[in-house]
Amino acid sequence: MDYMTKPISRAELRSIAKWFRNRFGCKNKLRFDVVDAFERLPFFAGNIVTQIIEDDDASFMPLDIPASCTETADGTIEISARQKIYNGACRGVGGYRAHLLHEMCHAVLIMMGFRPIMARAYANNQIEPCRSMEWQAKALTGEILVPYEETKGLSLAQIMFYCKVSKPCAETRLRLDENKKKKELPF
Repeated sequence: MDYMTKPISRAELRSIAKWFRNRFGCKNKLRFDVVDAFERLPFFAGNIVTQIIEDDDASFMPLDIPASCTETADGTIEISARQKIYNGACRGVGGYRAHLLHEMCHAVLIMMGFRPIMARAYANNQIEPCRSMEWQAKALTGEILVPYEETKGLSLAQIMFYCKVSKPCAETRLRLDENKKKKELPF
């Protein structure tokens, strides 16, 4: 499910990622500690609540949803993650780390005013990437996990190893360089 929101550029997301990494005292210039950020995020933003949901608990969210970020009527932003996702992130599994951080990025973007404005995306109603809430959260996740400047010139294997990310995440980072070389990066 995707919603339209106000636009943001890749450069602006990159700036937010730098701020976010600094805010959480990221000492390693390549690897970001997602679990630490998940646990400390409520202390930095009083209106954010993080919770771990048992894998078989359907009372908070449907069983087929591994993690979510929702804003309640009172303005509280709830980030919920299944135990499996949290445990995988604790073990350093790239995909689980990205999944957990993706929901945190939704929360940060919501706090910055990137809320749904009216359109919901369906197969026949595509949203321009810079206006897509999902694209924004995915792009911000990537910029936090694989900082652009610090990973210039690294190979796929090096990005995966040093940043502790999945192969698709590392491939996306390398595509940014390819697109920049082709001058096809529209935002």
